[in-house]
Amino acid sequence: MLAETIVDAIVEAAAKGQFLPGDRIIEADLARQLNVSRVPVREALRLLESRGVVENTPYRGMRLMEVSKDSMRSLRKVRLTLEMLAATEIQNRAQKEPELLNPLAECVQSLRDASRAKDYYRVAIHDIEFHRRLCQVPGNRALMQAWEPLAQQLTIVIGLSTFLQPTLVNIVEEHEELLGILQSGTPEELERNMQTHILEVPDAVNYERLRANRDNVKKQDP
Repeated sequence: MLAETIVDAIVEAAAKGQFLPGDRIIEADLARQLNVSRVPVREALRLLESRGVVENTPYRGMRLMEVSKDSMRSLRKVRLTLEMLAATEIQNRAQKEPELLNPLAECVQSLRDASRAKDYYRVAIHDIEFHRRLCQVPGNRALMQAWEPLAQQLTIVIGLSTFLQPTLVNIVEEHEELLGILQSGTPEELERNMQTHILEVPDAVNYERLRANRDNVKKQDP
């Protein structure tokens, strides 16, 4: 339980840009910051390594996952395949079972609320939750078992990309549009929307800009 709590804390810090892709993660520093012993921190890092969030390489130590075009392309392709499977089933059933869309509509409302509050991290969390529920709704256990291990990587990537957006309104509108297509759109509209929604958004992440912003904040701190 403690290790999972530490996992969540590390993922949140990374999603907020406190750790950035390629940054070294030092076990002793984390233990001190979180006021815990090094044992649960070590366990948490092992869990994150198994999920692809951190990487342990010779002579470089433990580091937050590198984010390259190739790694993101691979992640996006797998994500699109899984979520397209879920979305197609939901769309096929939604007219006869409109209640299937209720969990997704709740997430869209949470996105609206977080956007109005200009809470970038909450927007990112509700964005991920929308897609988690998208995969949960069909009730396909194998699908969720394949999607969930990607969730923490996605939380970090989407969290960082959200902080770079000039406005949060566009994120809300994208999910409103997807919800509408699931409710009454065509299969062709769904495929086009999912392709754009999943494949194009992560390309907006500029990690060097995030690093520069973070370094400037550190210089300004007393």
